[in-house]
Amino acid sequence: AWNSFHGIAVDVHVHRISNRLGWVKTKTPLETEIALEDCLPRKHWEDVNLLLVGFGQQICKPVNPACAICLARPYCPVG
Repeated sequence: AWNSFHGIAVDVHVHRISNRLGWVKTKTPLETEIALEDCLPRKHWEDVNLLLVGFGQQICKPVNPACAICLARPYCPVG
């Protein structure tokens, strides 16, 4: 049903960023989904994918991330 969230949609961006920032330590998107759902309040689930996909496409890229302009840099063990 529309506007009904039953879980966190974890794609490559959400998986990469969640691991890069140290939120989870997982090997697959499914493991990341389970780990994030265990630690995030349900009210935030719908926002995770929306916020992290664009961030992963533009800033926190898999190769050559734009750490110099990243607002999460102070909290990131990589940047």
